[in-house]
Amino acid sequence: MHFRSKLLLTALVALVAASFAPGAFAAVKLRALHAIPDVGPVTVYVNGQPAVPSLGTLQETPYLEVPAGNYKVQVAPQGQPASAAVLSADVTLRDGKRYTAFASGQLAKGTAALGLQEDRLRAEFGSSQIRVWHLSPDAPAVDVYVNGSKVVSNVAFRSASGYLTLPAGKYDVRINVANSNTVVLSQEITLARGEAYTAVALGSAAQPAAGARFTVDALRDATSGGLVRAMHAIPNAPAVTVYVNGQAVAPSLGMLAATPYLTLDPGRYTVAVSLKGRPASAAVLRGVFNVADKTRTTIVARGLVGTKSASLAAQKDIEIAPAGKSALRIWHLSPNAPRVDGYVDNKKVLSKVPFKTASQYFTLSPGKHTVKLTVAGKPKLVVFNSTLTFAKDSAVTAAAMGVIKAEGRPLGAPFRVKAFGDYAPLKLS
Repeated sequence: MHFRSKLLLTALVALVAASFAPGAFAAVKLRALHAIPDVGPVTVYVNGQPAVPSLGTLQETPYLEVPAGNYKVQVAPQGQPASAAVLSADVTLRDGKRYTAFASGQLAKGTAALGLQEDRLRAEFGSSQIRVWHLSPDAPAVDVYVNGSKVVSNVAFRSASGYLTLPAGKYDVRINVANSNTVVLSQEITLARGEAYTAVALGSAAQPAAGARFTVDALRDATSGGLVRAMHAIPNAPAVTVYVNGQAVAPSLGMLAATPYLTLDPGRYTVAVSLKGRPASAAVLRGVFNVADKTRTTIVARGLVGTKSASLAAQKDIEIAPAGKSALRIWHLSPNAPRVDGYVDNKKVLSKVPFKTASQYFTLSPGKHTVKLTVAGKPKLVVFNSTLTFAKDSAVTAAAMGVIKAEGRPLGAPFRVKAFGDYAPLKLS
C-alpha cells in the first residue's frame, strides 16, 4: 500500500478558481481521482472551463477550496476540448463538506462513469481513521483484516467502507477476496495521529491487466487541524467578545474563564477582543497568530486594563496526554502577584515562576495529588493549597489568576487558582 499526495502546478489553483463565480465563499474542499485503468491522461472541465489540464491514470489532485453549488463536470482525453468529453455528470457540492470527484470503471466495457464520494471533513485529534474504497473494476469484492481481525466485509466495486478509528501506530493490514483465504494484499502500514486516510484499490486485477495494473494506495483525506481556545485572564476587565478573522467565536467570555477548543485549519489568524457586544472594529486587544496542524493553543488576554501589561499572547498546550497517565502544568497569570514556587505532593517542582510564565507539563499517576503554590523563597507564605483529582489520560493547567490587593485597594477579581482541562475533563475535590 503506497501513501501518497500528488502535487500539481500552482497554476491549477488559479485555473480552478477561474471556473467559479468571483467573490464566492469557498466552503467546500474537492479533489479529483482518475481511476479508469484503460484510459490515459485526461483533462477535467468544470462548467466548461479546464480545471485540471492533465490528470494521469490512477492519480489524484490535491484538495482545492471551491464554493458550494451545482456544477457540470466533464472528462476528455488530455488536451481535447470539453466538446470531446467521454464522461459527463452534474454534481452538487454542499457547504462544509469534503469530496472526491472520481472517474471509475472501464471505457472498453462501457462501465466508465463519473461519481462523487464524500470524504471525512476532519480527523480526530487523538487518533487515526482509515476506510477502504474499492475502485478496481475487474476485482471481486474484498474483506479487510487489521492485525488478524476482520474489520470490513464484502466491499464491492465502487463501494467504500465507513471510517475505522484506530490509535496512531503500525498495523498489519491484509485484504482478501471476500469470504475466502485468497490474499490480495498484505502489508504493514503506519497511521499518524490526527490524520484520516482512504485505502483505495485501483487498476485492473485481470491477467493480463486491462490497462494500468492493480495497486492499493492510501490517500490522506483530512487532518485534525489546530485546536485553539481563548482565555480571559484580565482581572479588571468585564466580559468580552472574541473574534477570529472578523467572526465572533465567543460572544460572551467572562472574566477568568476560557472557551472550549475551536478547530481551525492551519494558517494565520487575526484575533480581536472587544467589550461584550461591541464589533471587532472596536477591539481593545488584537493580535495575529499562526495555527499549526495537530496542535493545541491557548490565546490568552492577560495583564491589567489601563497598563502596558494588557496584551494577547499564544501559549502552546499539550497535544495529547501521556498514555495511561495524567499531566499538570502551572501558569502564572496574576499580574500583580510575586513570583511563586510550586509543589506537588509536598515536593518542590518549580522555583521563582514569574507573571506570564507557564511551566512544562509534569507527568503524574492518575488519582489525587496535592498542588501548592507559595511566594517564591517563602515556603510558609502559601497562596494556594488544594487536592486535585486527575483522570487517566488527562492534562490540566492550574492557572494563578486575579489580583492581590495593593494598598488595600482591589484591582479587580481577587486572586485564585483555577484548573482548566487541556486534555480530558478534570474533577476537583
